[in-house]
Amino acid sequence: MAILERDPLLWAGLRSVLRSHARIAVVGDFQAVREGLSAVPTLQPDLLLVSDVWLQDDLPLNLPEKGSSWRELPVVAVMDADDRPTLRRAVTKSVRGFVDRNTSHEDLGNAVLDAAGGRTFLSSSIAASLVGWMAAKITREPSCFAHIETALTVRELEVFEAMGDGITNTTIARRLGIQEATVRSHVYHILTKLNLRTRTEAALAAYKYANLDSPARGSG
Repeated sequence: MAILERDPLLWAGLRSVLRSHARIAVVGDFQAVREGLSAVPTLQPDLLLVSDVWLQDDLPLNLPEKGSSWRELPVVAVMDADDRPTLRRAVTKSVRGFVDRNTSHEDLGNAVLDAAGGRTFLSSSIAASLVGWMAAKITREPSCFAHIETALTVRELEVFEAMGDGITNTTIARRLGIQEATVRSHVYHILTKLNLRTRTEAALAAYKYANLDSPARGSG
């Protein structure tokens, strides 16, 4: 992965945390926009970690792969949880990891690993803010929330509700006392049964479902 961050203090902190992570290899860390983007084709990172400043500058996510055509790199964005304009920009750029600036070292590492593995990570503080403006914009969601209980098994419903808290598969597994691979399997079935395309859509739908009044959930 490569780190793209202008702020000297945040850059130093991110660099220190991620370079010390046993499962993460940092191939480059940059504070200058041109230097960072020009180095990507040579370094060929499999993920970019960027800050809200880079998103505000319209950072292009389709970056050239050395000796090949273009590819889209997964991106983890570090931002303020209440910065909704930047959240909107991040969503439109298909960012996979949404990390609060005040998050723990563990969450930062989990965000990078999840995004690199094709999954989506949401800091719990960002999940609530994200849902605030995006819930009404979901284009694909269960046609009727009242039928969720019949569409999902008891365990799938538990996983679905946990997803609404914006937590990772690892945390869900610990909460429910099951294997992470089992959680991934349940997530796949949830997306299929509820006609959802991504984990982010499922997390938003789960948050919206969890905040419905109980009578509204059970009514037909």
